[in-house]
Amino acid sequence: MYRSHFPANYKVQPHFHPDERMGMVISGTLLVGYGEVFDESRMKVMPAGSIWNEPARQPHFVWAKDGEVIIQIVGANGPSGTTQIKGK
Repeated sequence: MYRSHFPANYKVQPHFHPDERMGMVISGTLLVGYGEVFDESRMKVMPAGSIWNEPARQPHFVWAKDGEVIIQIVGANGPSGTTQIKGK
């Protein structure tokens, strides 16, 4: 488990992990999307208390569009890692 702090307007470009993870918004509002291309129209608004799933090897991306956000990520298996998706 780990927590991350994203400043306002911080974007995490499409990437994936080898293991499944669960995320929770601790504070703020995070936009979460799935796919290999960062696409705002495919993002879901996740206010504080929201939980989302990051399936193993599923590309996803996030954005702290409107302000600071704190998230908590929990993974059941390791070792873990992050693979960035190159721009298309």
